[in-house]
Amino acid sequence: MGKSKRLVLWVSLILTAQWSAAQTNRYVVYFTDKADTEYTVDTPSAFLSAKAIERRQNQNIDITTADFPVNSAYVTGIENLGVKTYFTSRWMNAVLVEATADQIADIESESFVLKTDYAAPGQKLNGTPDPENITRASNPPSNTGNLSSGKQLSMLFAQTMHSEDISGAGVWIAVLDDGFVDANLSSAFSHTFENDRLKDVFDFTTGGQDVFQYDDHGTSSWSCLGANYSTEVVGTGYDADISLYVTEDVSSEYRIEEYNWLFAAERADSAGVDIITSSLGYNDFDDDNMDYTLSDLDGKTSIISQAANMAINRGILVVTSAGNSGTSSTWPFISMPADVENIIAVGALDTNSDLVNFSSIGPTNDDRIKPEVVALGAGVTVISGGNVVAQKNGTSFAAPLIAGFAAGLWQKFPTLTNLELRDLILSSSSNFSTPNNNIGYGLPDYNVAVGNEPLAVSELISESVSVYPNPVTGDHINLLIGKDAIPMPVRFRLFSSDGQLVNEKTIKRARKGLVTDLAFKKASHGVYILSIECEAYSKNVKILRY
Repeated sequence: MGKSKRLVLWVSLILTAQWSAAQTNRYVVYFTDKADTEYTVDTPSAFLSAKAIERRQNQNIDITTADFPVNSAYVTGIENLGVKTYFTSRWMNAVLVEATADQIADIESESFVLKTDYAAPGQKLNGTPDPENITRASNPPSNTGNLSSGKQLSMLFAQTMHSEDISGAGVWIAVLDDGFVDANLSSAFSHTFENDRLKDVFDFTTGGQDVFQYDDHGTSSWSCLGANYSTEVVGTGYDADISLYVTEDVSSEYRIEEYNWLFAAERADSAGVDIITSSLGYNDFDDDNMDYTLSDLDGKTSIISQAANMAINRGILVVTSAGNSGTSSTWPFISMPADVENIIAVGALDTNSDLVNFSSIGPTNDDRIKPEVVALGAGVTVISGGNVVAQKNGTSFAAPLIAGFAAGLWQKFPTLTNLELRDLILSSSSNFSTPNNNIGYGLPDYNVAVGNEPLAVSELISESVSVYPNPVTGDHINLLIGKDAIPMPVRFRLFSSDGQLVNEKTIKRARKGLVTDLAFKKASHGVYILSIECEAYSKNVKILRY
């Protein structure tokens, strides 16, 4: 290399370094504590809505300092350095900023700063944010008459749920996605707008409030749970209250989108949302330094998985797509946050109820079964951009089908906690007794969940022993000996969903028609397993207590 070329390269490197130092990027600044806070656990109304407080009270969830807003003096301290601050995170005690490398160095020197995390290059939030899009229209979708959502409903027996006037009314769902193009113009969603069920909107990618832009992935996802147009496009939980949040930036893939999910989940929690559903997953980014490895697939390492855990710990049911990497030779597994322990990760079936090859599989790195359940994910009838009825493929559309299904069950059994509702969905699924890492616990069935059909009871048991009522609201279940020839003795054991023995009884002799009972020795609601054992057989019966 000649001297002149070396000089050019040297100057170029200097200019590049100067440009890099001057460029403003997005960072998350973590604080050391919440010292000198004005908030207390005794006055939660100062930082949480009445519905958020009620959710915690109903599920016996304590309000802690993690629910307190960040220390405003710390945020002011950053702003005094000439840095613009944006969203704060109560759960992670942090704030999003846009800053240069030099400014970040100044921030890190502050005693109240624990660390900073580079989230994305460039500025996205400093412009004038879009105001809320209040344009509404009720235009009939096109391409009607050719497609129907009947199959995706019937696979879950959701049409039976709807026939009982169970459609998610009174349950609040937040949909986190990449945009909801044309949803505000479609008759398929007009019932939500006209009945004042759209409770909140926000675009976390820019700080604006126009969510009806960018992409129609969110439109299609929302339609799986929230559409209600004639008999052609009907969502599983179309009467639920709705929040729409844009957290995914369609133009790039950086860790900022995990933080956007965190900010949205906290907003949903504060408002009082019951269910979060998102058809988003992360492990591979535009910046290789941000990539996760398979060892990180443990339900607690990624930012978004931490956020999902925090939402679940506050009583929210979180539903997510399993991912569409099933055919990958390097990463056929679920993505984050599907790896979270108490989330409901949803895989994809075809119309024959077979696993679709693209559906991501388990297990997690710590060998937990994933996904939890499955739903239709190939040829799903949706509303797409342009207000067109279309069919799409992906676990992205299986997940909201389950979210709306869950909303219906929560409407039916409103005293269940989020984890009890999750247990109910899993235990009503087709593969509950032999879960695996392809379809998890299987395809949920509304009839099984609500007791319209025998709950894991064989014909032999149903002829010999009747268990009633089921579901049950009281403090005991009744056991009816219905057949003379039942072998004696018979042992009954009642287990909680986590395998703890609640009560047991052995009947050594019994005539036909004998009725005895078995008491619940603890007051909690949820799913229980009744084990019935005698010389001839051993069977389990699922009991729902609400």
